[in-house]
Amino acid sequence: MYKTFIIGCNSVLPTSNKATHIGICRTDDDSCKATIDENLKKARRTLYSLMGVGLYGENGLDPQTSMSIMNTYIIPIMFYGLEIVIPRGRCLENLNIQFKKFLKQLLSLPKTVADPAIYMISGMLPVEAQIDVKILTFYGNITRQGKNSIEWQLAERQLNVKAINSNSWFSLLRKIFLKYELNDPAQYLVNPISKCQWKREITSKVQKFWIEKILNQAKLYTSLKYLSLIYKPGQCHPIANTNTMNSREIIRIPTKLKIATGSYILQTVRAKFISNTELSICKLCNETEETLPHFY
Repeated sequence: MYKTFIIGCNSVLPTSNKATHIGICRTDDDSCKATIDENLKKARRTLYSLMGVGLYGENGLDPQTSMSIMNTYIIPIMFYGLEIVIPRGRCLENLNIQFKKFLKQLLSLPKTVADPAIYMISGMLPVEAQIDVKILTFYGNITRQGKNSIEWQLAERQLNVKAINSNSWFSLLRKIFLKYELNDPAQYLVNPISKCQWKREITSKVQKFWIEKILNQAKLYTSLKYLSLIYKPGQCHPIANTNTMNSREIIRIPTKLKIATGSYILQTVRAKFISNTELSICKLCNETEETLPHFY
């Protein structure tokens, strides 16, 4: 319960259970949820403000340009401060749902598309991977500050005192190091490495882990049998690239993506639902049934 304070002429001093400091929302119960809600609100506003330049999926910009704009303007806002307030459980799930929704919207794909497909096509890392990179980058900055800094001394103490199953930030850091098969985090305090070397190491480890995981998951989906298992973080899938800025070629990309991900509804499928065999005929040639081999 909050205590009421009276100042002046019987006026009650207002109290608040939430405060924002350098963009991170702090609350009494769940700072992580409040920060994520604010980040998603700002990210949606940014996405809507960029619709004027064609960032809205079908009939808009090509996927490669859309992903570049998203990396520049939307991703930094969506994940701001999450290396400090690490999301877990329901918070991480909500963030993941919104992130996948944005990607599917920009790639002009339906919500039912398999998750590995959107990562392979867009070249984006999953939410968990991007947050892990931010946490590892932040810890790398701490290791290079020197023994006289408060952050370095705090890291040394917490890594020596806290158990791996505690709720400490440094305990979660240990789990991330184990997940990506990195050395003990305390070793980097004693022997720090340069910023470029640290960035190369964490990027290679994180990408290797998620490339293997996403490609293994993609093999389990029969709907992705027509999609080449190519996943290069930072690069769009070859099927989403275009060598020209011709608007006709860009308009064809969403249809190709739907066919490759098994989400394109053929005329033969429509005809089965309404029991009308006449609708199964291809609307382009008006001769044979519209099937996947007919596209080729």
